[in-house]
Amino acid sequence: MEIARKLLIVYYNNPNCLKKVASFGNLIYHSTKLRYAYIYVDEKNHKQIMESIKKINGVIKVEVSLNDLSDLRFNI
Repeated sequence: MEIARKLLIVYYNNPNCLKKVASFGNLIYHSTKLRYAYIYVDEKNHKQIMESIKKINGVIKVEVSLNDLSDLRFNI
């Protein structure tokens, strides 16, 4: 059974906020130098999660990634 997921890009000022951001989904990558993080969340309620993440102190901006997982299919 597959769960539909969305990739969110979170831009932040303070890396201490990443613990709170990680509680909303699967934090797969974060860059301390460029201050952004990738987090996978459920597609059903990703808009509510985006609003919750925006309210965290230290978070500048939250965007939905333009890459969609369903489009990544390779034929050999």
